[in-house]
Amino acid sequence: MIYGVPMKKITALAALLILSGCANTSNMNETEQKVEDNVADVQAEVAEVVAPISLTVITNPNDARVRIMNIKPVYQDAIELKEGEYDIEVSKPGYQTYRKWVVVDKKTILTVELDEVAKTEAAN
Repeated sequence: MIYGVPMKKITALAALLILSGCANTSNMNETEQKVEDNVADVQAEVAEVVAPISLTVITNPNDARVRIMNIKPVYQDAIELKEGEYDIEVSKPGYQTYRKWVVVDKKTILTVELDEVAKTEAAN
């Protein structure tokens, strides 16, 4: 007997405390795993939300030819590009050609309106 408490009760109490500590440890591991899973889910959602770096050129007239002069791939609407500067040319016979360097660092939409060349200038 220790301080009026039988030894069996102290041993049972110690065993209970040890086991409850183990139970909390496993719960902690489960909690940590849930947190890690949630973080992974959020990271996946963020990755889906981030739009790719792309370029779309809207032209007037709408059948004008669009070319990116400093890369090999042929232009198409919403072409995915690396972040950087691109030499854009928009042309159509009978219209003044547009050519400009454009910085593309996000989803970029460029609107180009070509000016019609006067009939006398086009003949020269």
